[in-house]
Amino acid sequence: MGRNCHTCEHPRRAQIELALARRVPYRALERQYGVTKDSLSRHKREHLPPQVEASLLATARPTGVDLDKLRQSESEGLLQTIVYQRARLFTLLDEAEDMGDIRAAAQVHGRLTSNAEFTARLLGEISTAAQHVTNNLIVSDEYLALRSALVQALRPYPKARKAVAKVLQQREAIEPPERVIEHDHVGE
Repeated sequence: MGRNCHTCEHPRRAQIELALARRVPYRALERQYGVTKDSLSRHKREHLPPQVEASLLATARPTGVDLDKLRQSESEGLLQTIVYQRARLFTLLDEAEDMGDIRAAAQVHGRLTSNAEFTARLLGEISTAAQHVTNNLIVSDEYLALRSALVQALRPYPKARKAVAKVLQQREAIEPPERVIEHDHVGE
């Protein structure tokens, strides 16, 4: 009659088998789970076929460190994409205004507002259940409409129009918080 496998009977068998599949040293497993190296080796050889090992590796969750690195790199990539998208939207807005296409300009204004709102939510500037909401005029529909009207009014004056558009884009890109006009609304 064969001997009982201590690893098969262990209450944390799943974690042990995942560790074996990941090639964690027997000594480390022995210390952590109280199962002998011989039992671990025998279990791996006799009860853990290669296809089960492969399946364990394929379905294993990433570690906390892996998830933190993934979150950081994805966040950085997402922010870079948002900044690039916003720059393209401003270019499209200028082109729509140059062509006098009010409908297209209004659509781009909407996309710019959505982009800014998404960025603010992503960075924690806007909370959906906030007690305190800060409205930044640079991302408001009224400001964007004023910006569009100002650029349109300067259409007969190309040099002035270009200079004003440049200043607006610079201020919108790097406006320090203390220089932005804000209105605070306290929620109920």
